[in-house]
Formats: sequence, structure tokens, C-alpha cells
Amino acid sequence: MTVKLINVFAVPRGAVDEFLKRWNETMQVYARSEGFIDTHLHRNTGVGNQTFNFINIAHWASNEAFVQAHRDYVPGEESIAGISFHPAVFEEIIMTKNLLDASSAGDE
Repeated sequence: MTVKLINVFAVPRGAVDEFLKRWNETMQVYARSEGFIDTHLHRNTGVGNQTFNFINIAHWASNEAFVQAHRDYVPGEESIAGISFHPAVFEEIIMTKNLLDASSAGDE
């Protein structure tokens, strides 16, 4: 069963460039890891809660694949002073799609 890593980051304004550099370095390693599927880094747009300015959502083949990859390589961005991060792995239990899908447009 595939799982999702969701990791939220609070990155001080002065550390954003270093964070992005190290995050990209980390992804170059994990992209070659057994069980890694993909990742998406999101930046807070300023609308709503500002607690975290970056969120990473990554798909892994399993909990075990995620754990093994992190045993083999510790993300460099986690060592930058002032950054807080909160990773956790989740399984999907409910999915909802938009009911106004384009294929039904004009059926009225």
C-alpha cells in the first residue's frame, strides 16, 4: 500500500534560499531510493494560517521504504538553524472528487 509523507516546515525568512537548496539536494538522493514515487513541495501563499511556510507531500511505496531511505540519508535541510519540521506518514482513507466535473457540463 502506498503512503504519503506530509512534512510541514517553518523556515525563517533569512533561511529560505538555504532551505530550498538543501531540500533539492535531499530530493536528488531520495529520487533514487527504492520505494520513492514522487514529491511535491508547496509554499504558503499567505492566505490563511501562516504557521508553516512550506509543506512537502511525498508518495512512498510503503512505510518501510520511507523508513529505510531515511536511515540511509538524513535530510540536510533539517540541520539549518531555526527551522522546525514535523514529518509524519499517512495512509489515504477517504477521497472526494469535484462533482462539477467537465464531462457533465452542458447536460442540463
